[in-house]
Amino acid sequence: MSMLGTLRDNFIGTVSRWADRAAILCGDRSYTYGDLDVEVNRCAHFLASLGVGKGDGVGLLLYNCAEFAIGFLACQKLGAISSCLNYRLSAASVGYAVHQEKLKALIFNAGLAATAVEIMKGAEFCHFVCVGGPVPEGAVSFAESLGFADTEPPPVEIRETDICNIIHTSGTTGRPKGAAFTHETQITSAIQYCLEMGLDRGHVGMSLAPVVIGAATNFFAAYVFVGASQVMIGEYEASKALRLIAHHRVSEVFAVPTQMYQLVDARRQLPELDISPLRLLRSGGSPLPTTLLHQVRGVLGCEVLNTYGTTESCTAITVCHTGFEPEEKWESIGKPSYFQDVRVIPVSEGVETEPDHRIAVPGEGQLINRGPQCIADYYCIATEKLNARGGWQYARDIVRVDSEGYLYPIDRIDNVIISGGENVYPQEIEFFLSKHPLIADVAVCGVPDEKWGQILKALVVRRSPELTAGEIDRYCLESKELPRHKRPRVIEFVDALARNILGKIDRTILR
Repeated sequence: MSMLGTLRDNFIGTVSRWADRAAILCGDRSYTYGDLDVEVNRCAHFLASLGVGKGDGVGLLLYNCAEFAIGFLACQKLGAISSCLNYRLSAASVGYAVHQEKLKALIFNAGLAATAVEIMKGAEFCHFVCVGGPVPEGAVSFAESLGFADTEPPPVEIRETDICNIIHTSGTTGRPKGAAFTHETQITSAIQYCLEMGLDRGHVGMSLAPVVIGAATNFFAAYVFVGASQVMIGEYEASKALRLIAHHRVSEVFAVPTQMYQLVDARRQLPELDISPLRLLRSGGSPLPTTLLHQVRGVLGCEVLNTYGTTESCTAITVCHTGFEPEEKWESIGKPSYFQDVRVIPVSEGVETEPDHRIAVPGEGQLINRGPQCIADYYCIATEKLNARGGWQYARDIVRVDSEGYLYPIDRIDNVIISGGENVYPQEIEFFLSKHPLIADVAVCGVPDEKWGQILKALVVRRSPELTAGEIDRYCLESKELPRHKRPRVIEFVDALARNILGKIDRTILR
């Protein structure tokens, strides 16, 4: 039996040990762990007055703000379930989750009032709580929580196996699905993050990605678990982030790849800022070209921890750290992280290969994983079960394994383009093209062709008008890295590409 305890127990322990240590830094507000506990208790009593009890869901439709920490931890004190809602999704997608999970309350920023008001229609079962103002009709103010007692809420029995938090899939290929995390899985992920990043309570972290997404929620939970500090940025902007890094002496940052490029550019405009305490930039969601990694290390002066994971695993599955891995492996997603088993199995048409059937190394195949953080099923969706094969999860991602066991992402099985009878994966080509110095962003898709079935088309955001389609074709033909038949035959220059909350290309919109 696990002895990790619950999020409530861990937070109470942190408060009792280090009440005077800084916990949350947000704008001109600063909370020690003692201060945070007071606000969490008030919020818990407030939510209880709205009828929230053990097992009830509370939606967090919030920017990266202090109220996220307060609301999240108040749920844990009540034995309720925090439901992290992606504010970048449409009101229809967020509303679907609210109705599917029958949330008792929804806490939202005033800047997201339009989304909240749209969701209110037909959601009479849910109380709407607005952070800031003006407060829309039908909602109550979060400030009302200040009038409640700051004592511990009445004790409730909470088990490690109880669901504590819901993280939603991105929703770009359909309606978002909620991955149900227990106290045990959420704490295990926090410990994993502490180990990967070398955290102790003297560190200061800041997530630039929305804290309501899985990787950033785990990042948040890790700092609370270890008793460290974290900065809540509010709405992200690169120069603002750099100023906060300098002001609060931030030691670790979580950022998606697009934000990494923006931070490098912003740093060149703000060379006077002292960001020397910054030691690590954590990222995830896609492979990173060596050219970018050299820029981050040279311009920002920190190492990069790139991770690969899934919402359903509540975790990083593999990690690659530029400070520990040889440079020739930096473009990989590394090797399995703590608590994770990883295998690569053959891809079979129309049927899933059994987990014991592994590929020969080196080679290509589908990555599967299992570990104590992996969820068993989706929340409030009884028809979809996971871990059916001895706990192994099938991520549907194709990877290449080299002779030393390093993993290189190729693409998702579902994204395959069949051209001339051959399988071609767009992400592999996008990664190659992204290394061209005049290409700012790129997406590859298949378009119908009478002779080949499909041919490859590249949508390119260029850094300079000097870049031509002919130059891109020459770059492909002269490379030893990209086979000739995988080069795009059609080039179209565009102003921007649609990307989701993790910075991944939104292929539904692209198609």
